[in-house]
Amino acid sequence: MIVYTLFGMSPSGTLVAAPIGPAWHDFYLMAGTASATLVGLLFVALSLHVEVLFKGEHRDFRELAAEAFQGYLYVLITALAFLLPVENPALLAFMYAAINVVMLIRTGFRAPKFFTAHRARGGSAMRRWRFFVPALAYLLGLLAVFESLKGGMRAGVGFFTPVVMMLAASTRTAWDLLEYVGKVRSGTANTP
Repeated sequence: MIVYTLFGMSPSGTLVAAPIGPAWHDFYLMAGTASATLVGLLFVALSLHVEVLFKGEHRDFRELAAEAFQGYLYVLITALAFLLPVENPALLAFMYAAINVVMLIRTGFRAPKFFTAHRARGGSAMRRWRFFVPALAYLLGLLAVFESLKGGMRAGVGFFTPVVMMLAASTRTAWDLLEYVGKVRSGTANTP
């Protein structure tokens, strides 16, 4: 029993975490701050070489840039929503559901454009995960909303996972974008 308690687990082996509310304040404050900082850095880095992203042969990377920005905005908007001083959990759940639906739709419109442009350039199919992970995060966000509304999820852990997934996926995509832009600028870019 002591071992379970030390690792945040209940004796039944399930993770015990605080419900969404004040206990999660610091997490969402940190996630929102990280997201705002990273979107700012990405904006500055890409704006220094924006001509690369607006050349016709780089349309796929322009879509990736938009997806990275969207991922950071998702985290920022989610953090702002959960930091609102609202006592009604159903209202928070509705707002979070709306955020996930809007972002899922935007990704759904952007993904085919990326796939078409990337395939036309002869790009690797490995980059498709950059749209799969965000879509999965949005779906997990919606699942967390449904679970919380029906009372099946006592903890905020379900709201944690999509935020962390989006920070990780957007940061990886941003790094690849910056690397690609650097290669294009130096003349060493090949078809990814």
